[in-house]
Amino acid sequence: MDASDHKSAGPPAFIANAATDAGGWMRFDRYMELALYHPGEGYYASGRARIGAGGDFDTAAETSALFGRALAGQCLEALDACGGGDIAELGPGSGRLAEVLLEELKRAGRLPDRYILVEHAAGMQAAQRERLLKAHPDLAGRLQFTDRLSGERIRGTILANEVIDALPCRCFRRTANGWLERGVGWSAHRLQWEDRPADTALREALEKLEAELPARLPEGYCSEIRVNLEPFMRELAAALESGVILLADYGLPRGELYLAERGGGTLGCHSAHTWHDDPFLRPGREDIGAWVDFTAVKRSAEAAGLRAVGFATQAQFLLASGILELAGSPPALEDAAALRRLILPGGMGEAFKFLGLAPGKEPSPTLTGTQRRRSSFPRSGAVPSGFGGRDLLASLEPGGAGAAALEAAAT
Repeated sequence: MDASDHKSAGPPAFIANAATDAGGWMRFDRYMELALYHPGEGYYASGRARIGAGGDFDTAAETSALFGRALAGQCLEALDACGGGDIAELGPGSGRLAEVLLEELKRAGRLPDRYILVEHAAGMQAAQRERLLKAHPDLAGRLQFTDRLSGERIRGTILANEVIDALPCRCFRRTANGWLERGVGWSAHRLQWEDRPADTALREALEKLEAELPARLPEGYCSEIRVNLEPFMRELAAALESGVILLADYGLPRGELYLAERGGGTLGCHSAHTWHDDPFLRPGREDIGAWVDFTAVKRSAEAAGLRAVGFATQAQFLLASGILELAGSPPALEDAAALRRLILPGGMGEAFKFLGLAPGKEPSPTLTGTQRRRSSFPRSGAVPSGFGGRDLLASLEPGGAGAAALEAAAT
């Protein structure tokens, strides 16, 4: 059955039943949550997600081991600054990044006390366990598989590579008279976009967003917004005792994400390495995501008690992390092709960004040197080397200077 046949046959029962129970209309974030995370039927929760060659989409970790090796160096910096500790990875996907990181850290003789894989989907967690115990049977005692980060206290690094783009988002349309919420209508056994007046919470969030943009959004403008970031950030903040959180995803600062030319939004789906913009085509059978507003991420992190310590394009971050040195000179043909995809503007180099977060409080000046190293990382004046010593955080706030900084970094 091809995609068009699937759509003509109607959505799967778990979606149809939810839409019926909701009275024939539901918010898009609820629909996205069901399509991706419904137990047993959602794309991720069911274990249907296929990542890498022969799957639905690639990640940087799947593209080349060089990505994981470069991140390993950043994890070592945090472990050293904390006097040892752990690495926690959110949404570990196929387990490829963990496999490469552990191999690199093993080679360096500086393994973490624990490598914690946080995965909600039982099917994916089982695949990760099988892969890692096969690749690193000697590290079974250091591997920890869990479905939640809450309750953990991490000294070291928390990694989240391509996690936020899959957090459910709300969809909206700008009209001459205000804001409409783009929701999911259900009639005649078909799913379709159906607009309704935005509720108070969404309207206030959109008014605040628009007030920070250079100009009012044009009539008919459609896009997405995440209003659920703070609970996610509170969980990260509660888990990080000392060290750094590295978030990597495709997205932009707010002022560059919500431009008039992006009037159709950034929502998209991936299946068999093909992208399309119809989220109702194959619910539960393909990935759904939307670009990340890194300004919103930073502010939610700060509200949760974290502080931003670095922001960079993926190209800048990987270059500053020594990826070219890891590849060697000249690199093997396979590595050269991977480098082009990872760092050049036409590939992942500009579309993906890294944001670094650390505990909000600076170490007390009364601590001894050892206590200060173990208290918080990065310390004042010391950010992960992947951020290259440049201050691109200004690009996350409204204003031409921040945008210019990001553009300069990309070039």
